[in-house]
Amino acid sequence: MTLRFRATLTMSLALLAVVAGCGDPSSAPGDMGPDQPDLYDGPIIEPTCDEFTVRYRITELHVPTEADVNSGAAVGHNVDRMGTACGVPDLAGGVDNSLIDFTSTLPALTPPVESLVLQDAIDLALDCPADADPSECTRLDLVVSVGSGTSCALIEIEDGAGATLAGPFVGSLNGAGEVRGTVSAFELTIPYVSPGGVAVDLELPLVNVILTAVANESALTDIVLGGVLLDSDFEAMVMEVLPLLGEEPTFGDVADVVRNLYDVQVEGQCSGLSVGFTGTATVEASP
Repeated sequence: MTLRFRATLTMSLALLAVVAGCGDPSSAPGDMGPDQPDLYDGPIIEPTCDEFTVRYRITELHVPTEADVNSGAAVGHNVDRMGTACGVPDLAGGVDNSLIDFTSTLPALTPPVESLVLQDAIDLALDCPADADPSECTRLDLVVSVGSGTSCALIEIEDGAGATLAGPFVGSLNGAGEVRGTVSAFELTIPYVSPGGVAVDLELPLVNVILTAVANESALTDIVLGGVLLDSDFEAMVMEVLPLLGEEPTFGDVADVVRNLYDVQVEGQCSGLSVGFTGTATVEASP
């Protein structure tokens, strides 16, 4: 870490310890006797979360696979904050990620949907030049800002034009650089080019989002992003992209398969698909 970044983290922990020992800050200091220290009578420290902000562009966004699950790698979060629901078993540690089942199911359909490989679409978009022909690729910029302060972190996800996709939201940042935050929504869109050269956006608006990562002066590593994709949004995306791949299969052919993947209850109904990604981001210059 840079000296300034490390100093900010160290100060955060020290001030947290002071504040934690204050008791009720509205109470007057008390005399603890001649041999005991009096209660803290210094200034009230107002927490700030954005004294020092680092911007990171996501350079790798990985759709976990069954092999990742079997290896014990991190593949998501417990986005519904409960155990197995809707008859779809959780992964180890209560982790939810039905996106793994969706991506592994596509090649097994009749006929197989082999040209819609979400990982390939993500890789192409992240590596796409900004001036590329849209029939070849469209650039995907996801910029994560992490602001550190005296007792918290302020996190925001933006696109390449600076539009907010998630947040800003307050999270935690400890002395090891471990970041954790939750936010109600993340407007994720993956550019996709069909085999016929038709460019469309795969809209994956997530809710109940959890983000963890490890921050340092040059990168955001060990990113684990989890959330829930509502059934209406998921099915709209599938219905939009399937006709671009050929006459078959139709949505009617895959509807039962899709709906059996819902593993999150929303308002008492099994109508949410858990999603998880992992990734890495590198520091970019501030705009």
